[in-house]
Amino acid sequence: FPSHDKDIESRYRMDDRNAIPFPWPVFNSLTQGGMGKGDLVLVFGNPGGGKSWAVIDMGAYAAAMGFNVLHYSLELAEGYVGKRYDAIFSGIDVDKLSNHRVEVEESIKRVKGKIMVKEYAPKRASLDTIEAHLQQLKHQNEFEPDLIIIDYLDLLRTKGRKERKDEIDDVYTDAKGLAKELGIPVVSPSQANRGAAKSSIIEGDNAAGSYEKIMIGDIIISLARGRKDKVNGTGRWHFMKNRYGADGLTFGSKIDTSNGKINIVTGK
Repeated sequence: FPSHDKDIESRYRMDDRNAIPFPWPVFNSLTQGGMGKGDLVLVFGNPGGGKSWAVIDMGAYAAAMGFNVLHYSLELAEGYVGKRYDAIFSGIDVDKLSNHRVEVEESIKRVKGKIMVKEYAPKRASLDTIEAHLQQLKHQNEFEPDLIIIDYLDLLRTKGRKERKDEIDDVYTDAKGLAKELGIPVVSPSQANRGAAKSSIIEGDNAAGSYEKIMIGDIIISLARGRKDKVNGTGRWHFMKNRYGADGLTFGSKIDTSNGKINIVTGK
């Protein structure tokens, strides 16, 4: 058995988690620096609420810092996901990118890491498909990710269990296993249930499909945006679960879904 005394150094070494920072400093202060190796990070929200923009923001920030990002899209088209990254890097609205090709190309040159986007049709790919693709990238493209985004886990093909809840539990458990096996964070948006649509804050009982998602995830954040929020460009972030610090905290936010710019402010 390993010596407890010898383990102290590794437990308290500053870089033990190899955390990849969030784009928002207040999130980093709550999570001991960000998303650590083996973490399953979930972002809950209602359809069209901005959760896919949020995970793209996370990927773009990681890439800007020199990390390699692998983004699997099971909902949005591959090219459109790429344009969203372009919008974040350039600050130019998605629908205006084609008129600013030079500025976009210059902004991308400043990105230190690599981003690879891979599209699969909903329910056509499984986590086994993703693992096979990872091996292909490693051997043929010499690309190894530091962060994986799966948008989103519920759209992966599962093992065909009788109960939908059991299928969801399986895919989230397997995603956590993949994160641990690779020693990197895996990030996914996740749907809130219908009851969350009228909630000013999305909490654990608003998880769609299975509450087990909350049990499996390491850092779980929600983004609540009603109709007025979408008009005013606002929203409320809530820490549903946090293995590395305080949870139950809520933060206001300004959100521009035309170019993905998200600012977090303190207070509700």
